[in-house]
Amino acid sequence: MEIGSIRKKFKLLVIDINTSDLFIFTSDRQVSELLKTTYNIILSHMYIRRHLQDENYILKDNILIKKLW
Repeated sequence: MEIGSIRKKFKLLVIDINTSDLFIFTSDRQVSELLKTTYNIILSHMYIRRHLQDENYILKDNILIKKLW
């Protein structure tokens, strides 16, 4: 697998700090949907995208969202 295809497939890492559950996603929409359904945290995908442009991570209610590339 080439580095370009790896970067497209693995963009965002989500870690539940309490349970050490890990998730890897390709889009901010997937992260937003996971937060809403699993953790009852409402963050829009646009908020996630814009915030991760300025910083490399978001920490919200013991959930860490990290931009990988």
